[in-house]
Amino acid sequence: MTEMAVQIITAFIGSFGFAVFFRMKGKQILLAAAGGAATWAVYLMVAVQAGGYFIPNVIAAIFAAIYAEIMARVNKAPATIFLTAAAVPLVPGGRLYYTMAGLVNSDKAAFAENGEAAVTIALAIALGFVIVALGSKYFYMFMKRKPR
Repeated sequence: MTEMAVQIITAFIGSFGFAVFFRMKGKQILLAAAGGAATWAVYLMVAVQAGGYFIPNVIAAIFAAIYAEIMARVNKAPATIFLTAAAVPLVPGGRLYYTMAGLVNSDKAAFAENGEAAVTIALAIALGFVIVALGSKYFYMFMKRKPR
């Protein structure tokens, strides 16, 4: 099995765990886990093409937010539960850990490098969510407008 497949399966398992933790029910758990796996697959595909941290995380966050909006409407559930579970693979946990380790061990280079990456990833995820939230708001506002 390739490294990418292992990463996607791991993202599925991680998102599945968070879906259970959030007490999602029935097929919503599998849909949330599938969202996490798909989000990570999108991240990997974009990372191969674009490189870096920012663009792949923005694109993957946009995908996760769109997926959450669609699943929320299909399942008549809040988008937040799908969004949170689908975004789990994007969270820069390792970078945050190494940032704190650099701080505790007085390793300024590791602290700066990992801290910058963690902040960049967090901002990219937030930007992706905001883009979809605003786009969704204006899309539905436009759709509800009556023709003259």
